[in-house]
Amino acid sequence: MTDQRGCRLRGTESFEAVASGLFAPLRVTGPQSQQFEAVVDHTVMGPVVIARIQAGAATVTRDKRSITSSDVEWMHFNLHHHGPVTAAQDDRTTTVSPGDLFVCDNTRPYRLIGADSSDMTVLCVPRASLGRYADSISRRTASAIPTQGAIGRLLGHAMAAVDEDLPRQGVPCMHLADALTALLLAAFTDTTPERACVASDLADRIRAYALAHLGDLHLTAEQVARQHYISVRHLHALFRGSELTFAAWVRHERLLRIRRDLLDPACSDVSTATIAARWGMHDPKHLGRALKREFGETVSDLRRGQRD
Repeated sequence: MTDQRGCRLRGTESFEAVASGLFAPLRVTGPQSQQFEAVVDHTVMGPVVIARIQAGAATVTRDKRSITSSDVEWMHFNLHHHGPVTAAQDDRTTTVSPGDLFVCDNTRPYRLIGADSSDMTVLCVPRASLGRYADSISRRTASAIPTQGAIGRLLGHAMAAVDEDLPRQGVPCMHLADALTALLLAAFTDTTPERACVASDLADRIRAYALAHLGDLHLTAEQVARQHYISVRHLHALFRGSELTFAAWVRHERLLRIRRDLLDPACSDVSTATIAARWGMHDPKHLGRALKREFGETVSDLRRGQRD
């Protein structure tokens, strides 16, 4: 998929073809399909795609007939700028206002209804990139999340950068994709309990706290439970339905970041021990075996990747 700037489209069929190529197979219908017009800008940054879409009145439908096993499993994060838009997925229907953020999961049917001209930025993130957050975010589809707060404003500015000359390849591109994904996770874990089930919201807040403190030697189940005014038993219960225990999840997240830094040419003159300590692993003796078990690569393999 290549970048496109200022792609002007006439007719719902033309827009349907472009939107289906960007997101997944969709159907687009409108009251005046031949007079329909849209402008689409999109940018590919590593695993994510950002699109700015200005379009006339139309209904975009992702139905059961459109979904196939070969489709990329995307989560579509939509930042609404202008115009009357209604989002519907699962048993939720929401009329979004300018400045609202909402998500659609393309593994299930959804519908976007634009009663008049609208303008929005869509950030497509593979479900795999969201890791264990994907399921909790998927339970909040078609629910408007205001972006007036600090995190929301940061995310809004970042998503609006679709028109900027951003790096598209290499390590800087991957860092940008990571940063956008992290901002999304922060925006969704910052929502109130009224917008999600209390247990899910608490687990998400704990994950967000842990991710912000991965470099802390004292990041333990006891310390995190104390920070969130719950018992250690309650903390473990929150993670009982997850693939990993809390401690194993923290270890996995630390190894992910160590691996990323070992691959980064900018860290070529930083010792492995320093990188490991930066992410809270202060005993590098077992690091090689841990990386081998987790990713099938040793420290030497990753260091060679810096030079390739």
